[in-house]
Amino acid sequence: MDKALLKKLTILYTLSIFLVSIIPIPKLPFPEFALFEWDKFFHLFTYLIMTITWIWLGFLETSRFRWNYVKIVIFIAIITEFFQGFLPIGRYFEIADIIANMTGILIGIFLGKSFILKNKQP
Repeated sequence: MDKALLKKLTILYTLSIFLVSIIPIPKLPFPEFALFEWDKFFHLFTYLIMTITWIWLGFLETSRFRWNYVKIVIFIAIITEFFQGFLPIGRYFEIADIIANMTGILIGIFLGKSFILKNKQP
């Protein structure tokens, strides 16, 4: 895939997830702590894909694993939860969402590093 196109798609995906995360939801009930709900799976999957795309983007720039790209995803995962908790948008800060986000990021790191090491040019 073309590096410039992947960069645009990665940034668009990240911005889309951020914007969807801060869209106001009126009359949302106060959440209970629960890790095994469908929305937590969605969080995990969303951040898994985001992590892999950022790692892939970094891999196209150099043949090394780039932690800076993972830091971007971690920052987005945490800041969106803080915005949900502090902005008056009818959403809530949830530790369970952060756990699901971080789990997706960790799986993404593992898969991304495995892919890079497997396909690294000698």
